[in-house]
Amino acid sequence: MPNEGHCWGVIWLRTCYDDGSEEAHQKLLNVLHDELALELKENILDDVALYDYGDDWRRIFEVVPERLLQELLDDDYEPQTALDEPQATMREMLRDLRVDEVTRANAWKMAIVRLHLDAAGNYVLVADKVALDTGKVLVVFFDDCGRTVRDSRIEAELCDGLAGAWFDGCIDEDNVFTEANIGPDYLTGGSCGPPLAT
Repeated sequence: MPNEGHCWGVIWLRTCYDDGSEEAHQKLLNVLHDELALELKENILDDVALYDYGDDWRRIFEVVPERLLQELLDDDYEPQTALDEPQATMREMLRDLRVDEVTRANAWKMAIVRLHLDAAGNYVLVADKVALDTGKVLVVFFDDCGRTVRDSRIEAELCDGLAGAWFDGCIDEDNVFTEANIGPDYLTGGSCGPPLAT
């Protein structure tokens, strides 16, 4: 988890620098500043020469790999090298579940949320073209290898609640996380997704 010296660990990444986008970007930043006091320059990644990625926000890890490893955010961070323990816990939970299909489906969904929560090492707020056009920021929860665990779009005004939930360790109770799109590697059949060996 991020420390208090870094705006709850919020990372703002601008990836769209289309002509005429500066005003929309500044409007989003103003909302974030009002909500989060996002004023630490190291947390605002806004430089056309470095971050003009369009839709490929993952390129940030080529330029600023320490954001992936969290070296700047947490001195005690230890990267998760395998998902064996969370997956084993999930398998055990499901194995012991002897109830109707609806309850089992809900338990499966909650187990997947828990697995994804354990896998998500951090998140980034992305100001891409869609965000600048609609005001809905892309929130990407990523693992320690830079893979998307989940992503969602939210109004900039909701970023404060998201940051607070992440900081407090209760993001698994927030719809921004629980109802978010699952990243391709975490879908069924993906390199980190089910089915899980029993």
